[in-house]
This record gives sequence, structure tokens and C-alpha cells, in this order.
Amino acid sequence: MEKRDKRPRPAGQPAVKTTIAVGRPPGSGKGVGQVPRGVEVLVKKASVHADFRAVLPAKRADAAQEIGLTLEPAGAMMLDAVTAAQPEAIIACTAVNTVSRAAFLRRAAVMLAALGADLVVGGGSARAVGIAPDHPRRDRYVLYTETDYKGEMTIGLVEEPEFDRKAAEVARKNRVLRQAYVAASKAWSQDEARKGVPFPMRAPLLLRLDRIATYSQKDRAEEAFAKRQEQADRKAEDAKKLEERRVASLSEAARAKEKEKADLLKAAEALFEKELAALLGSPKPE
Repeated sequence: MEKRDKRPRPAGQPAVKTTIAVGRPPGSGKGVGQVPRGVEVLVKKASVHADFRAVLPAKRADAAQEIGLTLEPAGAMMLDAVTAAQPEAIIACTAVNTVSRAAFLRRAAVMLAALGADLVVGGGSARAVGIAPDHPRRDRYVLYTETDYKGEMTIGLVEEPEFDRKAAEVARKNRVLRQAYVAASKAWSQDEARKGVPFPMRAPLLLRLDRIATYSQKDRAEEAFAKRQEQADRKAEDAKKLEERRVASLSEAARAKEKEKADLLKAAEALFEKELAALLGSPKPE
């Protein structure tokens, strides 16, 4: 009679489920769930932007704010639960130009499981989807507001990739705003023509880029933009009339003094913007 070895064997690590074309896993294992869309966007952006590549592993879920992205709760939970090494490993194996979305999702799921990220996200159990072509991307249009360092707001409408680019640029500028202000103040004080005149510009506000709405139909997006712009134009016109009445009520001497202050402020802002442009154009430190 054949004897069986009944000694207990050490438990193995959970296997990663693989999927065949008909949608059924060939063996047992622990699923890792679907990769949230927000996580996909963050990882792909980190793979092509050197600055953001360092931000994502350090800030994880909070990194979404750097590019104006609202991260779904499942994505935030996933990023906050893993170690810094795990996003770095996924970024390192991601090439946006050559990896399709389906391939990216499969690779990210396998990497998370292999690195020990025991997570199931997206609500419910993960659905095995097999091999299927990516859906063609539809154009999306973003209605947004942009606030500059003076607190002045403008409204815009762009395609989503352009909005992402603008968000990255805003984050890049915010990192050097304070440095540019200090440099401008120093240059002002060293200018003989400004000797004894205090730097008239207040510290700059952080730039803001806020997504108001996203549209899949261009005509609806343009209609919404036109309504917002009309409202903004009316407010601006009302504010202009109030300012004109205020200035008209001043004496000639008071108006001259206000103009002198305005000219000094304009010169200070031009100097600040010059220093900011120089910092943004300078080579990044090694």
C-alpha cells in the first residue's frame, strides 16, 4: 500500500490570478482587483515627467493635487496603503508610448501583487476580462478657472490633455514662486534708480487651476463656457465702472499719487515675472 506524506507543508504565497481569453482563471489565487483610473493617470504621468516621477512616490495620493486631479476613494486608498518602493517599481516598467491601457492595467495589477500590495479595489470582485482591444479614446473638454499670483481669475476651455499640461505647469511655477519673489525684491533694492523706494509688491499667491466640469460633447462644453464667460464679463464691467467712479471722486493730487503707486507696482510685477521666467527656464539641478 502506498503511504502518503501527511506532514504539514509551509503555506505558499497567494498566487496572482491569470486570465485566459474566455474570461476564466485557470487556477486559484488571490485577485488584486481593478486598477482605478486615477492611479493609472498618475503613474503614466510620472513615467513621462521627471519632476512628477519624484512627487508620486513621496506624496502618493496627495500627488493628485499637484496636477489638479480628483482621485477616486479607491485610488487614494491603494496609493496610501503601499510603500514608496511600489509606485517606483510600477513607474519604472511603464512606457506610455508603447503600452496600451489594457496592457498597463494588467502589468500594474501583477506588479502590485508581486510587491505584496494585498488590495482589492473598485467595489466587489474583480472581473476577468480576458484579451480585448482598448476602446478608442473620446475627446473630453475641460471647463476650468485659473487664478494668478495676484488673485485674478480667468475662465478657460481646453481638451483634457491640455488641461493636464496646464496643471503640471501650475505646479511647476508654484514651486519657485517664493524664490522668484525674493530675487525680484533683492534686484529692486540693488537698483540705484529705486534707492529708498520699498518693493511695492506683496508676496505672490499660489497659482490655482480648478476644474469646473468635464464634457464629452464639444458644443455643450462651448455653450457652458460662453455662459460662464458672459457672467464673468458682466462682473468685470461692473467692477470697472465702480473703480472709474471712485477715481473720478478723487482730487487731482490724489489721482496723481495713485498713478505713481500703480506704475511702481507694475514695474515690480514685471521684475517678478522676469525672475520667475528665468527660474523656470534654468536647467534643473542634478
